[in-house]
Amino acid sequence: MLATAAMLGFLIAEDLDKYPGWRGGSLIQIDDNRGGVSWDRVAATVTAVAERHRVAILRTDRDFYDGDRLRHVYVVAGDHRSDDVAWARDLLTPFGRSPALRLDIRPFDRGDRLDPRAGYRVLGSKAAATELTTRFEEMGLFGTQTSSLTFEQVALMYVLRSRELVAALLVGLVALAAGSVLLSARRYAVWRLHGASVVRMMWRDVRSLTLFCTITSVVAGVGVSGFLRWYNGWAQFSVFARIAATAAVAMVAIVTLAYGIALLAVCATPVVEALKGRLRLGPVMTLLYPLRILAVLLVVAAVAATVTGYADLANRNAARPYAARVGDAVNLAFPGYRTWETMDRNDAQTGRWLRELDARGRVTVMKRDSLQDHLPPQASPVTEEVLWVNDTFLASQSVLDTAGHRYGPAPENTVRIIIPEHLRPRAEAITASVLKSFTPVNLPAGVPPPHVQQLLAADGQTVFAYATKGQVVDIDGSQMTRPLVHDPVIISIPNGTPLISDIRLAAWANQYGIVLSPEDVTSALGRELPADHLLGMLPITGLLADNHTTAVRRLISNQVVLGLALVVLVLAAVTTCLLYTRKHVRTIYAGHVAGRSFWRIHRRMLLLEILTPIGVLVWICVNNWQRARDLTFYNDLGIPAPPLTPVPDWWRLLPATAAAVVAIAAFATILAVAHRRIITTGLNDT
Repeated sequence: MLATAAMLGFLIAEDLDKYPGWRGGSLIQIDDNRGGVSWDRVAATVTAVAERHRVAILRTDRDFYDGDRLRHVYVVAGDHRSDDVAWARDLLTPFGRSPALRLDIRPFDRGDRLDPRAGYRVLGSKAAATELTTRFEEMGLFGTQTSSLTFEQVALMYVLRSRELVAALLVGLVALAAGSVLLSARRYAVWRLHGASVVRMMWRDVRSLTLFCTITSVVAGVGVSGFLRWYNGWAQFSVFARIAATAAVAMVAIVTLAYGIALLAVCATPVVEALKGRLRLGPVMTLLYPLRILAVLLVVAAVAATVTGYADLANRNAARPYAARVGDAVNLAFPGYRTWETMDRNDAQTGRWLRELDARGRVTVMKRDSLQDHLPPQASPVTEEVLWVNDTFLASQSVLDTAGHRYGPAPENTVRIIIPEHLRPRAEAITASVLKSFTPVNLPAGVPPPHVQQLLAADGQTVFAYATKGQVVDIDGSQMTRPLVHDPVIISIPNGTPLISDIRLAAWANQYGIVLSPEDVTSALGRELPADHLLGMLPITGLLADNHTTAVRRLISNQVVLGLALVVLVLAAVTTCLLYTRKHVRTIYAGHVAGRSFWRIHRRMLLLEILTPIGVLVWICVNNWQRARDLTFYNDLGIPAPPLTPVPDWWRLLPATAAAVVAIAAFATILAVAHRRIITTGLNDT
């Protein structure tokens, strides 16, 4: 339990780094500066509210040149801490040991001349946040005030997102607790002979474990503390301790419940039979077989996740030669503090600037979509992607037709839909979907409809698609961040084409679909493009490295889940086998003496093993039926299903059947070992 609690504490504390505002308080997001308020007045107001209510107020801004890895934090604390900067650094330092995120923390200063439009996080009373919002509005600053996520909400989000891992951990603990009780039936039978009740036996167990638990807790605490000292210098140690303690309490309750149920199953067996280790198999099997079926399902999910994780990591490793050639290229980050009116106006101006760069061959357009979104709702699932690219992209990477010739620049006012040969049967559906983007309603004013060419590409081609951040999700619900894309559908548009509106081009840039040089960005700010139109730049090499780190961590987590699921599977099989052989040891020996074969002696138990694949089959059928019903609901409404809606997947039957066969084979192997021991030693142990 301590190891499991520490593991969950580590994983959840690391996940909390994604939610810097989870500690409570309120976030005031200023989007509109109608009164042209200066930074001097904002800094004075923030400081006054912090001192009046004795709260801390922070503002976090991305660095313009390294927007993904450097944060500028401005802090004021009204309770007059000795060192506001040191306190804020302790508060904001991430738990995960990663050099990626750097914090530049400084007090609020009127001389900084910052844009008042930003997010102000108030750590303290809600009255302070309300007063700060009111004062902002009186000055002419308008936005929204929202409550931050609580610790319980963030922890629950992680548990739901990682339910397979949590289920594997809990099922493993239940298997250990129940198995230890069931295999100790003789000890409990002796206590029952001395008149001990169930409560009395539980009390004796607790008393006998007190010294062990105390020593183990001290050793585990010292070991975990030493590891965290090495891992992150005890950063956010109190957060880790809170999560680990909460997880430990929850697991104690679950394990105690499993222990009590197993003890009641032991007490349901007559004392004489229990003294021989022979329990009533009905209650025991009722407890163990659902556990074994759940373990098989966990193994199936863990194997699929591990295989996907290996493929994901292999994809990223194979992309390293491409990533090395990226250089200092960047994506763009857009500010979130914009009203709808200013957003459209700023995006139109940013899009025109990007189009001018595109016409000069200075940007690479690479917008990713899921091919499933371009097919009819009733179409069977596909895993391929759609890439919207310009001539610059095709010049940097070769895309070959079926004859082996490379595709060059697209003709003027022409859209080329290049479809892999194996997708030829879906070509008309794909083309019809793409043409919807170029109807007169969707085209900019005065731009004639384009010429459309439907072309074929040779199968087996791979392109480097940068994949710095998740733009959309694929059919499995995962973000499409793999840098290498196999056999994509390519929609080729000319450089600088007016077929894509300014606002749409800016939207692509906001979704990591535009790659350009940082020199082009810095040279245009303040001249061709106002500085407040962009929030910063995101170096692609850094983002690719972050995605690689995420893939490694995800694979490790999946491997842990798989290992735990296999342990649960083996423990449940061993417990079932030992209980069965202890109860029927005389029958087994007598059958051997009578010359019966192994299969004939254990035929009933082996036939009972059919429950495992049957249970797995029933679960998959019910789950697929639920998925089909959800898809039918959206189809009846005539709208596409949300991206995360799972589709019926009958291919799961193959790994599920394989896992069930492995579980049965493991049980048969353990049973064969126990059978051989019985016929070798005779009845000496009974």
